[in-house]
Amino acid sequence: MSGYLSTDLWRQTADKHSILLGKPPENCVRAVALHELYEEDACRAYIDWFRQYIDAPDRRVAASMLAKRIGYLWTAPLVTAMTFHHQHVSLELRDSFLYHPADESVTRFPFLAADGLRAEALTHDRERKREKAVADMFASQLTPLLKTLSKVSALPMSILWENIMVRIGPLYTPDADDSEQEIRQARSDFAYLTQEAPGQAFDERKNPLTRFTTCENEFPVAKSERITCCFYYQMSDEYCRKCPKIDTENKSQLK
Repeated sequence: MSGYLSTDLWRQTADKHSILLGKPPENCVRAVALHELYEEDACRAYIDWFRQYIDAPDRRVAASMLAKRIGYLWTAPLVTAMTFHHQHVSLELRDSFLYHPADESVTRFPFLAADGLRAEALTHDRERKREKAVADMFASQLTPLLKTLSKVSALPMSILWENIMVRIGPLYTPDADDSEQEIRQARSDFAYLTQEAPGQAFDERKNPLTRFTTCENEFPVAKSERITCCFYYQMSDEYCRKCPKIDTENKSQLK
């Protein structure tokens, strides 16, 4: 394991995203290795169980909620490490486990246990290493999982990709205390992720994140409103803030 993974920066990221380093707890309700979800039968079985466990109305809603959760647990930490910590963290899906703790009082949504992590510094030849990190993250690992989710749930890929985007976009909103160099780097990486990276980096015909961005002050930023609906309103008595199904006046009344 790289020394980076024992630093305060990584520990803060792991804590924020509820990553447990190692194997899942033995007493959890259920655990599944993410790479198992590449297989249609295993993915369908887990989605059917997950749908009942979280009381989702159908597979579409369950798959959408799961994709958002994976975006938060798995994708966002890797993007954070790449842009803000200048590290290509390899978090292989075969060593990444979704698990549901026995204590359901916090949430019935899964947490992530990760084993066998590795990290490579992006300090030299950064653009080439960034290309490799993005292709490893998406084309090699995440996209096959999303395609299986789409197939077993009949959920369009566009919804699944936007569910990932809503977890990535907020990471690139500048903080007041960010330095000019940090802001430039964040803008550069976000532009690459959403505009410049070719479709093959995502194992798609074209970059699937581009349509979820707009331009402000000549720089790409995430759109403030979703294009697709994630069906959260079917799991709750309220709409999410970015929902395209409601008008601006109603959004102002949301919590």
